Amino acid sequence: MQRNIGSAFVLIALFSSASFGASPQEVTRSINRGASYLKSVVDKAHGGKKTLIALAMMKGNIPKNDPAFQAVVKEVLEKFEGGKYKPGGEHLYEAGVEATLLADLDPVKYKPQIQLLADYILGHQMATGGWDYPTGGHPKESVGDTSVMQYACLGLWAASRAGVEIDQKVWVDILDWHVKYQNKDGGFAYIPGLQIGDGNGESTINMSVNAVGSMHIAMLQLNPTFLPFETELKAEKDSGAEEETKRFGILETVKIDDPQMKTDSARIPAASVASVRRVFSFVTNRFRVENKETGWAAYYYYSLERMAALANVKQIGSRDWFNECADFLIQKQKDDGSWSVSRNFAADVDTAFAVLFLTRSTGRLLKRVDTPKFGDGLLAGGRGLPDDLTDVDFNGRSVKMKEPPTEPLDILLASLSKTGGLENLDAVQEQIVEQVQLGNREDLIGQVDQLLKLIDHPDPGIRQTVVWALGRTGNMNLAQHLIDKLSDENLYVMIEARNALCWISRKPLGFGFPEDPLQDLSSKATDEQKKAAISLWHKNLVLTWGDWYLKNRPFEDRGDAFEAELRQKMEKLKYGF
Repeated sequence: MQRNIGSAFVLIALFSSASFGASPQEVTRSINRGASYLKSVVDKAHGGKKTLIALAMMKGNIPKNDPAFQAVVKEVLEKFEGGKYKPGGEHLYEAGVEATLLADLDPVKYKPQIQLLADYILGHQMATGGWDYPTGGHPKESVGDTSVMQYACLGLWAASRAGVEIDQKVWVDILDWHVKYQNKDGGFAYIPGLQIGDGNGESTINMSVNAVGSMHIAMLQLNPTFLPFETELKAEKDSGAEEETKRFGILETVKIDDPQMKTDSARIPAASVASVRRVFSFVTNRFRVENKETGWAAYYYYSLERMAALANVKQIGSRDWFNECADFLIQKQKDDGSWSVSRNFAADVDTAFAVLFLTRSTGRLLKRVDTPKFGDGLLAGGRGLPDDLTDVDFNGRSVKMKEPPTEPLDILLASLSKTGGLENLDAVQEQIVEQVQLGNREDLIGQVDQLLKLIDHPDPGIRQTVVWALGRTGNMNLAQHLIDKLSDENLYVMIEARNALCWISRKPLGFGFPEDPLQDLSSKATDEQKKAAISLWHKNLVLTWGDWYLKNRPFEDRGDAFEAELRQKMEKLKYGF
């Protein structure tokens, strides 16, 4: 096998000449830093804000068994003592976030609590079909609050995912509310008909984004296959419309009896389809990366991600909404990992919303967004291939237990080197991971020879998968291959090798060095600073793991050529000659 003694120098050269924009690696490092910040401050938060922070921690891949996260879960569960939900000061906002947290954490275990949350939310739906502050915070003339409506919909959607039965009339009433209280310009106000709050009764980008999201949640429950914007695209294509026709860019009257309004489901009111298209047109014409219109700017980004994921739109007009906003947020992140982009939120809430946006939490839930690809920084910003695969699938409305892949592991491994592109590569890798996690781990032991044939494959994504799989064998005799890959020319293969060694050695924290050498750097770090961080991290890994291997390697491997080469490499790193 070809050794990579000098590959760290190749790696550093590559990094010194690279452009460090809002790449997938930068996004995931930003998520890691934000999640770490949230973990450090969550105990100081209260009520619904604390639950929101915990949700962002979970989406940001803070382990579910982390004491800081579990402390929040315990506080949430205490609100159900006596068989009734006891909300805090954030009422329906709080209930919506708590239902989401519990449903995404374990929809089976926490279904009783989620049922009580759904009962609470349904108990406060107004005769208008909307929701408002239940404590008299708004004038009695209020027909509902577009913002509270969004969180009520989120909570009921979470309950539906957990198997709680929601009367379909509830969803129809939600759609009818939006049709009835939409402003003439197509947008939505904070409190329709009342001159209070942001916009003083005028349409705002925040509330209009919320409205698109809420309406799509309702439509998803009534017909999981119907997407109003995709339906319009298909209608344009079938009618031979010009490709350059600008969609959703100009506000215009939409006839509700238009054939394009057909939803294949009589349960979705045709008027609501016209309504959601008009409000999306409003959003398209007013989309902005930096939202100075409101004092609740961070709220905008999470609402935007949710809207785009639910509507399944990759662009808003001609704008790449995610990459543009991600680039902006990364530049605004502070050295401690936090954000402060809102006038009316503290840093902890701003950071929670930013992390939820950057993780594309709704898109991942709906499986309309790929998790970060193999070789692009991987699932959790360099945290490696998954060791805790979820064992459920979700179709938008309900969850079911995931079945192990039926393709034999040897066939999957053989197909790795035959994949015809990144898309196929990702699919094969995902199946391999699931086969190992959900299938028979003993099958992996018999495939070591096949794995070793691929360990120096030109594609770093394949090398990364091989390293991950070798680590899961638990075979100490294979550790030398992982030690070797600590000096791979690709940073993410190095990260995976470090994680695999942690697995084999039963040292989950390794020797205290970070999983990703760039995770603690500021987003404003220079290329030289990045290069220096990688170089130091690589040196520390090789020296510590090399020393561990020399002390613990199998007796039959002692004194072999690899040992001599490793000692030579460690001497060069230690003394610089």
